[in-house]
Amino acid sequence: MKMKKYMLGIITGVVIFLLAACGSDPRKEFTKELFNTKSDAYNAASFKMKMKDLTYDGDDGGAYVKMIASQLKDMSIDGKYAIDDKKDTMEMEITANLFGEKIPFQFVGNKDKYYMSTSFVSGMLDLANSFNYPVELSKSELNKLKGKYIDIAEAGETLTSGELDKKTDSLKNKTFTNAENSKMGREMKKLIESFDKKSFKKDKDSVTHTFTKKEIIQMLEKIDEVAKEDKEYQKSSDAKDVKEAIKSLKNDLDKLDIKVSINHKTKAFDMEMSMAAADKDDAKMSIVMTVSVTPQKNDQNIKMPTKKEVISQDELKDILSTITGVGSDESDMDSDLDLEDDSINYDDLKDNPEIQKLMDEELNEMLKQIEANPGIITEENANELREGVKDIFNEEQMKKLNDVLEQALNAGTV
Repeated sequence: MKMKKYMLGIITGVVIFLLAACGSDPRKEFTKELFNTKSDAYNAASFKMKMKDLTYDGDDGGAYVKMIASQLKDMSIDGKYAIDDKKDTMEMEITANLFGEKIPFQFVGNKDKYYMSTSFVSGMLDLANSFNYPVELSKSELNKLKGKYIDIAEAGETLTSGELDKKTDSLKNKTFTNAENSKMGREMKKLIESFDKKSFKKDKDSVTHTFTKKEIIQMLEKIDEVAKEDKEYQKSSDAKDVKEAIKSLKNDLDKLDIKVSINHKTKAFDMEMSMAAADKDDAKMSIVMTVSVTPQKNDQNIKMPTKKEVISQDELKDILSTITGVGSDESDMDSDLDLEDDSINYDDLKDNPEIQKLMDEELNEMLKQIEANPGIITEENANELREGVKDIFNEEQMKKLNDVLEQALNAGTV
């Protein structure tokens, strides 16, 4: 499944709306609101993204991929952001609701620096524990992270580098900077207003349109056409990315609909994206995702972190390196790993036909991976694998696993 290309096409199409969004002819009303990027009334917004549906039907990844896809259906992201145009600062708070755990992310920045709060660490530890990886940081180490931030540019690739700015400015400046008056904005409005009038619906204070795959391709083609007038764009990676997105949409996606609804009074923006695709092996995947943005007014000052509140990437690594298993004392660890623990009845798993069907599928996928990569199997990790699954797999499943492990080990000694 060509997920990289799929997501490139999706993201490029979605950017058209998200960057721009936050009469008698509903098309003109729709474009008026869509491209109305200037508003003195609002300098902040709350937003929510939710994975409404996610299905996968294919052999690649087997039961494990299907299980993850099922769990991701409940994934959502809640957040809010605020912008201070005078001081050129912004702040954003995001809470990712994933696998039943809440992971907080906080960002603050200006034109020169962007920082991320270390508050996400405790959420990641809770997520690890929910997957039965009992890990924790000591209270003293957690206290070192309280109220601290890391420089995003230092944490990864230099996001604020001039080189990156050059790569992104060519398309961004030609697309929706001053969207109402730019040639790009005028051409896009003209194109959208040429779409079927009947597909634009007005209901009280809201106007709605569902962009089809064909229309999204037309919009991307228009972006490429207008942006080509800029020599920097022609030399940039943006030109290649847009062409690849168009090609991916045409050839790789069976369906892509983006429903956009805008309230002209509250400026609230709602989007629902539906995507479906199938690869050459008939593996099928579909996604339905919703995004809602509600503009707000923020009167509070945006505070950049002080030097004392910023820790280096090395300091963060040193703190995270002290993560330990819960109950690291030998006696506690023996208790945690006690296979006679009555709270986990492994026999029930072995007697459950639905669970065993899932285990068979998972085992088959595991065996394929071992057979395809026998060189990675050592005596040590083979024993660890056996130990890790012996209480879940039944005798027949363990025999299959042991046979393949022995074959891999023998192949490595040839």
